[in-house]
Amino acid sequence: MRRPGAPRPDAILFDAGLTLLHSVTSAADMAAQVLHARGIDVPRVRVEAALQHTDQHLERTWRQGDWWASELTVRELFVEAYQVGLRHLPRLSEPDEATEALIAGLATEMYQAYADAVHWALYPDVRPTFDRLRAAGILLGVVSDWGHGLEALVLELGLADDLCFVVVSSRLGIAKPDPHVFELALSRIGVPAARALYVGDTYVKDVLGARAAGIEPVLLDRGGSAPPSDCAVIGDLRALLGLIGLEPQARPDATL
Repeated sequence: MRRPGAPRPDAILFDAGLTLLHSVTSAADMAAQVLHARGIDVPRVRVEAALQHTDQHLERTWRQGDWWASELTVRELFVEAYQVGLRHLPRLSEPDEATEALIAGLATEMYQAYADAVHWALYPDVRPTFDRLRAAGILLGVVSDWGHGLEALVLELGLADDLCFVVVSSRLGIAKPDPHVFELALSRIGVPAARALYVGDTYVKDVLGARAAGIEPVLLDRGGSAPPSDCAVIGDLRALLGLIGLEPQARPDATL
């Protein structure tokens, strides 16, 4: 936890995925859309069963290795995961060259489709938290492991005016938990590490990465499943306000 009386930070940096925004289109939904556009109609129950293998593959893979340091490897991570799922569909399970080429094309179309902001949404606690932090004069930024499309998503989801910067691993060529990612972000706004916080949802990449850069980390545990931690833990972004000594902004219609 933060020590009592700790000074209010000058800047707060945030992870993006599962911290500020999340996908509203599952891999199964996306696969069904792409398959239908190609004239391949598969019973929904079979698509959902097959694409569970995609989710399992991503869960095993995405935190391991240096996937996030280039657009090429980010694409490779997701396209391969989509192929793993699609291969479990009955109509695509034949191991021949033509089928593999079709699967590769479908998986690439799925990856490209996720660049559209219609498939993403902000968590409901983002807007009120950002409004209060900005009103208090705190600088906000994003430091995230993501592909090249993150800046466009941030713009489309209405956060562009809130953020001083968006630092994306695939554009830097380095990814969290490398402390240089965080250091570069702070250098853009001239705020020392001791005057900043970093909020993210993973321990190794977010907590340890920020700490290695001298930034105080805050772990966001939306599901309440994180084990006891050696840093401040919040379940909702609005809890960040109390953590730094701010009260939520009163609603305009609030009664006195």
